[in-house]
Amino acid sequence: MNFLVGPPSYNNSNNNSNLDENDERLIHIEELIESKRKMLLQKQKKLRSVAKQNQFLDIVREDYAKYFNYIIKQKQDQMKALDLLNNYIHDLTRSGNLTKHNIQDAKHEQMRIMNEMKSIQNNLDEIILNTKDIHHTLKDKKYVK
Repeated sequence: MNFLVGPPSYNNSNNNSNLDENDERLIHIEELIESKRKMLLQKQKKLRSVAKQNQFLDIVREDYAKYFNYIIKQKQDQMKALDLLNNYIHDLTRSGNLTKHNIQDAKHEQMRIMNEMKSIQNNLDEIILNTKDIHHTLKDKKYVK
């Protein structure tokens, strides 16, 4: 009977081959980890950029809403002023204190005022429609909350 004394002997070339394979796997894993880290850093930078753009778009949207409200208010004030003028002219023509020529002039001015009011109302409607379109476009692209 043959008894071995001491630790079993391993084949050195087989042992080195296993170590080389393990080293290669570890190197590959480290490379994968490094590439994932770089990818995550790039995504983080992009996310910061998108967040800044979104903040900028929020500011632009708020400024646009303020401007839109200002324009709407101006148009509404114009409509009120023209309506007051139209009512005043109407009252003058009913008072009986105007000559036939003055009544014709007053009616002509009323027509001009009514046309101007229609024009302002059309502009107002267009502004509101365009603003709604822009808001929906921004909302669809997820720029608006």
